[in-house]
Amino acid sequence: MGYATLDAALAFPNNVVPKSAHIVITDTLKSDANFLIHHFIVNHLKNDKPVILVGFSQIFNHYFLIARKLASSLLFLFGVNLQTYKQSDKFVFIDGLTHLNGYTMQTPYPPSNAPTAPTDTLNFNGSHSMKSFYQTIAAYNKPDTLIILDDISCFLYNKFDHVNTFLPKLKTLVERTQGTLLTVMHADEGGVEDTEQDNFVKQTIYGSSLVLQVQPLHSGLARDVHGQLDVIYGPQCTPLIEKHTPAQSMHYKILDNNVHFFAKGIAQV
Repeated sequence: MGYATLDAALAFPNNVVPKSAHIVITDTLKSDANFLIHHFIVNHLKNDKPVILVGFSQIFNHYFLIARKLASSLLFLFGVNLQTYKQSDKFVFIDGLTHLNGYTMQTPYPPSNAPTAPTDTLNFNGSHSMKSFYQTIAAYNKPDTLIILDDISCFLYNKFDHVNTFLPKLKTLVERTQGTLLTVMHADEGGVEDTEQDNFVKQTIYGSSLVLQVQPLHSGLARDVHGQLDVIYGPQCTPLIEKHTPAQSMHYKILDNNVHFFAKGIAQV
C-alpha cells in the first residue's frame, strides 16, 4: 500500500480517501508535494478503484518512472506498474500539459501505440477551454473514481476563463458518482501579495474537505527532516473525516523508496 506512517496518521478506512470528499494538497517552491500524489494513486488502485490523473505539470512518463522505481524496491511493497493499470482502464492519464495554451497547440501528439502515450489530451480551446476540460475528464469518470489534478496553479498562470466554476462542477461530478477529488496547487507565502492568486487559493480551500499543507521547516534545512505536513480540516469537512482523521502537524523525511512521517521533535535516523 502507500506510505505506512502516513496511512496511520490519516487513518482513512481501508486507507482510501472517503467518498465525495475534496482533498486539497498545497505546497511551495521549497517543498514539492509530488510525493503525496503517488501515495493516493497506489492506495486507490490497490483497493481496485479507478484513478484519473490529469497532469498539468508533468507527462505520463514522469509518474510511470516514479511508480516503477517504488515498485522495484524489495523492501518497499508500495509501487505499481501504471502502464499495466492504464492498459486495463483502471488508471487513466489525461495530458493537460502538452496542449495547455495557444503557444503549445502545435506540439505533436505522441504516437497512440507508444507506451508513454496518454489516454487522452486536454486541448486549449480559447474561452471554452474549461468546459472542454470538464467534458473530457467527465467522459472517463466511473463510480468510486479518484480524480487527481496536478496541479491547478496552471489555471491562474494561463489566465483561463470560468476557473471558479470548474472545480465546483468536478466536485459535483464526484459526489454524484461517489468518487473523490484531489487537487494540488502552489500556495507560497509570497502569493498573498498577489490578490488574484490569494483569492484563487482561498476559493479552492473553501471547497475542500481536508487540506494537506506541505511546507519547509520554519527553522531551515535539517539533515533528518525534509519538511512539515499539516493536516487541516477544510470548510466542507465531513463527520466521517473528523471521526477518523485528527487535525495534526508532523515532520517527514524522504528516502529513496519511501517517505517517513513522524511527530514533530522526534528525529529520524
